[in-house]
Amino acid sequence: MLKIRFYGKLREIFGESIEVEGKFKNIEELANFLAEKEKIIEKLKDYLLFSINKRQADFKDKINDGDEIAIFVTPTGG
Repeated sequence: MLKIRFYGKLREIFGESIEVEGKFKNIEELANFLAEKEKIIEKLKDYLLFSINKRQADFKDKINDGDEIAIFVTPTGG
């Protein structure tokens, strides 16, 4: 089981955190799974930051059962 914590705009959509079961090889597979649930993930994919167990991660980083994943939306503005 993975614990996923959300920050920023994503927290408004998913809540503070969720737990998911499943075998995900990497962050990219997890992001695709979440995008199936909420289409906004697909739109924001280029603006998402991830951490695995409080260490910065990218789409190809491997995840394991029991990991805590945090997902942030990068700040934008003008």
